Amino acid sequence: MISVNFTLLVQLANFLILLVILNYLLFKPVLRVLDEREKLVNESAEAKERLGKLASENIEEYESRLLAAKQEAMGIRAAERTVANTGFRQKMQEARVVGTQELEKARQEIASEAERSRETLMAEARALASGIAVRLVGRKL
Repeated sequence: MISVNFTLLVQLANFLILLVILNYLLFKPVLRVLDEREKLVNESAEAKERLGKLASENIEEYESRLLAAKQEAMGIRAAERTVANTGFRQKMQEARVVGTQELEKARQEIASEAERSRETLMAEARALASGIAVRLVGRKL
């Protein structure tokens, strides 16, 4: 059985003194370290969140700039293609005109050459016919 006497008061005083000493020497420093650790963890989490947001913003900005650059490049390419196609069509049209002119010139040359050949052949045919007639008839016509 528990008896209440002077030793109980001494033990209670020892307990209270030990509680005060341990509070200053052990509990408060440990609680302070735990609070600092929690504060550091919270700051790290906030920094991580801020950096994550910043990274996502940078990625979005990069992707938008990349998309804009692609669209600009496609526009430039389309414009250059249009210019090239226009130049190609003009050169083809010029080549057709030049080809048509050269073809017409060649046809005219062939026609004039054919006419000269016809005249030469007609003259030779007349001379040959005349020679044949002279031989057949035996006298000059």
